[in-house]
Amino acid sequence: MIKHLRILEFALSSLLRQKTKNCLTLLIYALVVFSLASMLFLTQSLKKEANTLFSNAPEITVQKLSAGRHAWIPVADADTIAEIRGLKKVTPRLWGYYYDPPVNANYTFMAADSLPEDIVEMIDGEFYSETDRFGCLVGQGIAEARLLEPEDILPMKGATGELIVLRVKGIFKSDSQLLTNDLVIMSSENFRRIFSVPEDLATDLAIHVPNQREVDTIALKIQERLPDTRPIAREQVLRTYAALFDWRGGIMITVLAGALAAFLILAWDRASGLSAEEVHTIGVLKAVGWETSDVLELRFWEGLAVSALAFLSGVLAAHIHVFFFGCRLFAPFLKGWSVLYPEFTLRPHDEAMSILVLVFLAVIPYLLATIIPSWKAAITDPDMIMRR
Repeated sequence: MIKHLRILEFALSSLLRQKTKNCLTLLIYALVVFSLASMLFLTQSLKKEANTLFSNAPEITVQKLSAGRHAWIPVADADTIAEIRGLKKVTPRLWGYYYDPPVNANYTFMAADSLPEDIVEMIDGEFYSETDRFGCLVGQGIAEARLLEPEDILPMKGATGELIVLRVKGIFKSDSQLLTNDLVIMSSENFRRIFSVPEDLATDLAIHVPNQREVDTIALKIQERLPDTRPIAREQVLRTYAALFDWRGGIMITVLAGALAAFLILAWDRASGLSAEEVHTIGVLKAVGWETSDVLELRFWEGLAVSALAFLSGVLAAHIHVFFFGCRLFAPFLKGWSVLYPEFTLRPHDEAMSILVLVFLAVIPYLLATIIPSWKAAITDPDMIMRR
């Protein structure tokens, strides 16, 4: 044990003798780890947020298809689906997107003649009244973009050119931005006026299934009874989001992998092209009785000290960047470029697996790039090294 500690002490002193070169290597190494760790942490956190967001979503969503595109679905189809055993509730829903030219942004419109208790708790104040058919609720992003306050008006242009004026009866709280940032909730009457939707049509049908194991069977029965519809299970949506985040994150990691590969090539070249001082040091150590294994252990401790310090610095900086500053450098790529994209707090998820992946991507290759080239110098006869 004392022998290994002495070798470690000698390795640290060797690193300190070349401060400039090792500090530069350490800085580049930490930046590479920081970039990779930020992408992995952000991807895992967004996937967790998506799972949380859809935890209360309906088990099955039924959409009508026309020429392969989403179309309005007859409300009467809800009665046809309700005949299938195993369902808890079938609810026609009205929602859509509205482009607002003044702010160059799309709003999400949703009709709701009554609000569940969990939605009411998201409203800032007690301005909303379900009996006010000309009132609406708006998200924090819309309120900031249009400078809206409670009791202000929000003019909308309908599909027929008709001007429809809604009065803001409430603004959603800032801590619910992930769900409500670009959301406008209004009565179904106003929704149908804005989009010219007949009374017998809806956007889609939300189906609640108590038994999760029956979701696939019920979806198959819906497809058989209504061939022109598309049942979408909640698990399919979650898998789509996970695949989307993995794909975008994979592209960024692939780009960053080029930087990692360039850094490893640099480390390999530096280790294989040992300076005259380093070669002379190895020759002296061999001449005074050091074994090849001792020289390799010395190089191992040097590489481990640099990689460990760079790895810890990069991971810590990435953790602060993602979970305290919202990953501002890489978040726009994974989130998208929406005008009214919400600000929300990212939460750590599955960090242990991400750190393990980083160890295999960054630490182990660097150690190999440090040790293997040094082995060539370590097995060379010390007399030949000294003569050179």
